[in-house]
Amino acid sequence: MKKILLAFAILSSVFYYSCGSDDTETGGGTSSVTITADYTTRFLNEVITFTAKDANGADVSTSAVFYVDDVAITGRTFTSTIVRTYVVKAKYNGVFSSTIIVNFDVPLTSITVAANPPSVEIGETITFTVTGNNNANLTSTSNLFVNGVQITGNSYTTTTPGTYQVYAKHTPTGGTAIISSTIQATFNNIIKFNKRVLIEDFTGTWCQFCPRVSYAIELVEAQTSDATVVAIHRGASDPFNFTGAAALESQIGLAGYPTAILNRKTEWTYPETSASSVTQAVDLTNGINPKIGVALQTATSGNTATVTAKVKFGKNFSNLKIVVYAVENGLIYNQTNSTSYYAGANPIVGFQHNHVLRAVLSSSILGEAITGNTNYNDEFSKTFTYTVPSTVNASNLQFVAFVIDANDKALNSRTVGPNENQSFEIE
Repeated sequence: MKKILLAFAILSSVFYYSCGSDDTETGGGTSSVTITADYTTRFLNEVITFTAKDANGADVSTSAVFYVDDVAITGRTFTSTIVRTYVVKAKYNGVFSSTIIVNFDVPLTSITVAANPPSVEIGETITFTVTGNNNANLTSTSNLFVNGVQITGNSYTTTTPGTYQVYAKHTPTGGTAIISSTIQATFNNIIKFNKRVLIEDFTGTWCQFCPRVSYAIELVEAQTSDATVVAIHRGASDPFNFTGAAALESQIGLAGYPTAILNRKTEWTYPETSASSVTQAVDLTNGINPKIGVALQTATSGNTATVTAKVKFGKNFSNLKIVVYAVENGLIYNQTNSTSYYAGANPIVGFQHNHVLRAVLSSSILGEAITGNTNYNDEFSKTFTYTVPSTVNASNLQFVAFVIDANDKALNSRTVGPNENQSFEIE
């Protein structure tokens, strides 16, 4: 009896597993599902059709359910009226496929071309970019034309000054050529201005080591006439103390006296009188010519001085500021001295103080915004008025103007005496 029951159990087990195998083979389940789309990118309102296949490669699209962003759709087609990307998957016999991505975009109906920058000097390069109305970058698949002649690539340079007409042409796959509107690209003659170095000397008559910097300035002035010097006296005991310098001292992080700053950005290397330090200052008048020119016109009548500061631009600029100073020469006052300069005398009796800052005519010692157009060949002009106090000798006055950029670096500077009319120093 036991043998009969054992045989029956074995037979039942074989029958059970055989039935399970037959059920899978006849389609009762599936091990995987794949999804494809006839397009992965379409324009708005166009249709994308999805296809689902089982592990054997059989098309099961009519039996599958398709999900777009996890929402089941009816059928196997989908379209969109908005620009966006969708995540799509299929489900068949309880099994989900991997996801695919489809995109809907604005139809390409027009293109634009842009020049960066739109204006340069001759010999420099302008790069062009082509963009579709659907924001697609089409530069690499477009042709560019300068004055009607197709160029290679998307950049252009020339040594012939002038304004050039530029347009782009793009042909979509299987479509009709689209041509952009024409823009202008300008190649300008080179304007080179004389290059000057600004030296702002933070000093004091009480300062025992300040004569070192005064002597260094004399060494620089012996080598070049292109140094613009301003002596900013500080200290309550100094008769020439300029109290309005606090904001500038804070900006440069002044640590003590003497300190001299070149072009508002670089501390003059100690000791300033060394050959290398003198060269450091003089070298800032050499090299690449600046693209900023400064010219001043002054007139003095009685105790009223007017200063017209003019700035000319050799390229396109933005975020510029101007600083205008009134300085006085020939001020006689004893100078404390613990250096070997000026024969080592202490004090230096009757020392002549030059370039002494007396007033800031611009709205701030940190600079006043230059307004208006600041592109190639444009000019800025503003007149400042200075009421000369009785403590200042009007005949010994000079005026200093310099232009600083957004990083507070002085780009160029100029000094002028009373009743002078300067022209731009174009080389």
